Amino acid sequence: MLAGVEVPNPSEVVRSEVGTPSVAEASALHAADELAYGAPVELVADKIKGENVTVAAARISPRGRLAIVGIGPGAPDLRTPRADAELRRASVVVGLDQYLDQVRHLLRPGTEERATGLGAEEARAAEAVELAKQGRAVALIGSGDAGVYAMASPALEKADVDIEVVGVPGVTAALSASSLLGAPLGHDHALISLSDLHTPWEMIERRVRAAAEGDLVVCFYNPRSVQRHWQLGRALEILAEHRPATTPVGAVRQASRADEKVWCAPIAEFDPAEVDMFTTVVVGSSQSTVVGRRMVTPRGYRWMAGDVR
Repeated sequence: MLAGVEVPNPSEVVRSEVGTPSVAEASALHAADELAYGAPVELVADKIKGENVTVAAARISPRGRLAIVGIGPGAPDLRTPRADAELRRASVVVGLDQYLDQVRHLLRPGTEERATGLGAEEARAAEAVELAKQGRAVALIGSGDAGVYAMASPALEKADVDIEVVGVPGVTAALSASSLLGAPLGHDHALISLSDLHTPWEMIERRVRAAAEGDLVVCFYNPRSVQRHWQLGRALEILAEHRPATTPVGAVRQASRADEKVWCAPIAEFDPAEVDMFTTVVVGSSQSTVVGRRMVTPRGYRWMAGDVR
């Protein structure tokens, strides 16, 4: 076993005596490697001969860890226990300032905070990856699920095999809104962001039209802002071309938070002006309906119609 470990100072005398060109250096490197779990190992002290003893020292180079953590829609009880555990484990947390405010009580004393304001997602992701490359235990946080219109994509575009990456799922806006509206996502659906900050509107409109023609339930993220005030209305017009005027449209603002608001209206009557960036909008398919004031999209199981094939 030791004979297969490459060392800087092999000895043919040692090989002839014990069958391996190194004992001290090879043992140090092998022992460190057994505990490294893939992290780099280096010899930091070449063999030193003493009276009836030879010693060498190796160490495990710290391998950074990046946890990409979704902290859910806002309510503490909708944040997963795994998210809490990763936040407590981190030595530095990177995220939007308002998100850090929500989880600061979970952090260990001495945890470094790297908070920024709205925007600069690329810079936050790059900073988190760079800190992990320095050997830090980093938590990069995002609301909802960090992999859905959030921080996971820009971070993983920069992260390589030299760091450990862990993804922690969270309750995303589509799920938190759906649970409050009823069961609008009961059948096939699409998630579409109406923000044209990174995607040209022409492409967004093409995707909305495809979802309309496919009769998919559509959940809109980033539906409307002060600068983008007309896109939601246009998207609803496209969808209305392919489904009844009675098709329910549900909206949830600030899901699971103190000022939560939930409402629903037929697509022909839904007012986009009531929507802002804190709102998630769900447009039903042609089969969606309202039962007991709740949006429902039938699953359409064959057994419900007596077909047991």
